[in-house]
Amino acid sequence: KRRREPDVGSERRNPSRKARPPENFAVEERSEPAMRRSHREVDIKRLMEVDEDCVGVKRRKIMGQFSRRSSYVVKSVEEITEEDLDNIAYRAKDKIWDKDNVRNSGSSCHQCRQKTMDTKTVCRSGFCGGGKGQFCGPCLKNRYGEDVRTVLLDPTWSCPICRGVCNCSLCRKKEGRCATGILVGLARYNGHDNVHKYLER
Repeated sequence: KRRREPDVGSERRNPSRKARPPENFAVEERSEPAMRRSHREVDIKRLMEVDEDCVGVKRRKIMGQFSRRSSYVVKSVEEITEEDLDNIAYRAKDKIWDKDNVRNSGSSCHQCRQKTMDTKTVCRSGFCGGGKGQFCGPCLKNRYGEDVRTVLLDPTWSCPICRGVCNCSLCRKKEGRCATGILVGLARYNGHDNVHKYLER
C-alpha cells in the first residue's frame, strides 16, 4: 500500500466549525416597523344598496377543477372539541399526510405547504380568507414560538400574516426579501427559541 504524504503548508481545520454559517447570517435590519392592518371600515348603506340591473339575472356557473369552494371554516373557541385538541401535531413525525388528496380530508399549513390531517390554527382576525391563517403545530412553534393549543382557545388570536410578521417564503418574497430556508437550528444555536425572534434581533 502506498502511504499518502501530507501536503506541505496545509493545516487541519475543524470541519464542523467551517460548516457553520456566519454569526449574523440571515439577520436583516428592518427599515420600517411591520405594518399592522386596521379593521376595515364598512359602508353599511352601500352594502344594503341593490343594483337593479343585476336583479333576476342568474350568474353562469363555471365548472372545472378550479371552481371548487373552500372547505375552510372559522371555528369559534366554543366549537373547538377535545378531539381537535388531541389531533394537534407537536412534531413533524406526528403528522399524518393526506396521500389520497381527497377533497375534504386534510388541510394545508401556510408555512410548510403540507396537506396533513392534524388540527391547524384558526385565525379570528376577520382578514384571512380560505386557509391562509392555518399553521401546523411544528411550524407555529419553530417559526413563531406559539402553541397551537393556546391559540385555538384564544378568541382574539390573529395569525402571523394578519400581524404582518409572517416569515414564510411567499410572504417574504412579497416584501422583497429572500426566503430564510430552515433557520430553526441556527436560531436555537444563537440562543433564540424561534426563527421570528432570531430575525428580529
